[in-house]
Amino acid sequence: MNKYRILAGILVFGSVWGMLECILGNVNISWFPMGAFLGGFIGLGLMVFSRRLFGVVWMQLGMAIVAGMLRFWAPIGTCIICSALAIMAEGLVFELIFNRPVFNITKTGQSELKNWRTLAFLGILSGFVIYVIGYMFTQIMTPIISTGTFFVSDFIKVLPTIYGTGFFAAIFGGIALPLAVLTPQLSIDVNKIKKEHYYAIATGVSAFCWVLVIAFFHLV
Repeated sequence: MNKYRILAGILVFGSVWGMLECILGNVNISWFPMGAFLGGFIGLGLMVFSRRLFGVVWMQLGMAIVAGMLRFWAPIGTCIICSALAIMAEGLVFELIFNRPVFNITKTGQSELKNWRTLAFLGILSGFVIYVIGYMFTQIMTPIISTGTFFVSDFIKVLPTIYGTGFFAAIFGGIALPLAVLTPQLSIDVNKIKKEHYYAIATGVSAFCWVLVIAFFHLV
């Protein structure tokens, strides 16, 4: 696939991911685990869907970097930089899992990865691991960046919360992965989209996401 199409795909999917992290992350619903939803459903779902469309390894890490950069512009939480880095960490963990041939979820992947039960199980495991590691990374980096210190005892205290919300991320991942892989309506051959249309759509969607976030958090 043309490298410029891949770069455009990284930009548009990363921008959409970052926009959703910023906008939805600002929504406070006491009974709903928004963080787990963003990591287990939105983040994992977009990475899986883009891997299905493009079939390019390490593309999803690029998406996570773009999403993390956009997240940096949204002043949500106690450590903006840490939250942005956590998104990038989730992208790296995704690559470490799904770059393995046994977890090939593209059209040329193994037949057993076309079974919804197998995909749901893989989604549960990957949703949990990706979210928990990203959460742990945030809990480690936040005190280091904010105060220059890190106490293992404080980190251990928050582990039950991390694993508890990781349960919800696992459930969301078990839903997102089969949907992103098996839904026929999401089957698009990006190589067949005319070049002028492809880049125009990618530029428009990416610009919309960045303008919306900056306007929402800095101009309103």
